[in-house]
Amino acid sequence: MEAISVRSATEADLPAILQIQRDSSTAAQWPVGSYEEAIRQDTRLVLVAEQSGQILGFLVASTATEEWELENIAVGLSWRRQGIGRALLQALIRRAQDSRASEIRQEIRASHLAAQQTGQAVGFVQVGRRKGYYRDPDEDALLFNYLLTTSK
Repeated sequence: MEAISVRSATEADLPAILQIQRDSSTAAQWPVGSYEEAIRQDTRLVLVAEQSGQILGFLVASTATEEWELENIAVGLSWRRQGIGRALLQALIRRAQDSRASEIRQEIRASHLAAQQTGQAVGFVQVGRRKGYYRDPDEDALLFNYLLTTSK
């Protein structure tokens, strides 16, 4: 079986990204134009995980400041619990280290235990909570942070 690779997304990846998003009720539901813009922006990073040319998952992060923010991440239904989310997060961390970012932040629904566990497995730590942050359904957001160490 071919290894999973993570690379920067292109506009050709958008149909697969949108399908994965539709299948992921916990992912932020963005319109196609938001992804097109993110792919084109220098201050955003859109990554896809793929195997044998098939997109298995994606993430979007804001990279505009030293404090990066993971804005959206999802894995296709058939590929969950197989390390795809972890591979995407590890690639994000490597890119953040290479860019000398100071931290990566993310918000996760309080009920989304799989996302919390995946983040914690790669080093994210819960640092707070936002009451009633999410809608449909109303739910708290747990705030997670990954502190990066940079060599001077």
